[in-house]
Amino acid sequence: MPTKTVKKATRKTARKPAKKATAKKTAKKTVRKKPAAKKGTTKKRVAKQCSCTLVCRPEECFWVNNGPVVDSIKNLKVAFKNMSKEQYEYHTTREGNDFARWIEDCFNDAPRASRVAKAKTPAGAARAVSTRCCK
Repeated sequence: MPTKTVKKATRKTARKPAKKATAKKTAKKTVRKKPAAKKGTTKKRVAKQCSCTLVCRPEECFWVNNGPVVDSIKNLKVAFKNMSKEQYEYHTTREGNDFARWIEDCFNDAPRASRVAKAKTPAGAARAVSTRCCK
């Protein structure tokens, strides 16, 4: 009888080359130094015109109920000091705050208008008006 030959299955495994340890290179941050400013070359700040010094047109003046006609922020501050609580409430309780709306529309001064809108009394509104500059 013929003999059977059995072949052994041999596995060939591919060996991966060993990884070499490499040091990571980190980029160094470069710090740039500002050159020293020369004397006398500082920039001058340009001051914006304050809304306290502006006067609105006659057709945009604020007519206080049973009171004065106001044409500027300075005059509004004086009007608040001389205003009764009833006059103040007339302009603040009907349809929003008339004073804040006038400041926003006539002088484009939103921060001052929002402070005036939050005031509860004429004295508080006078303080809110004068917080920016009102010299």
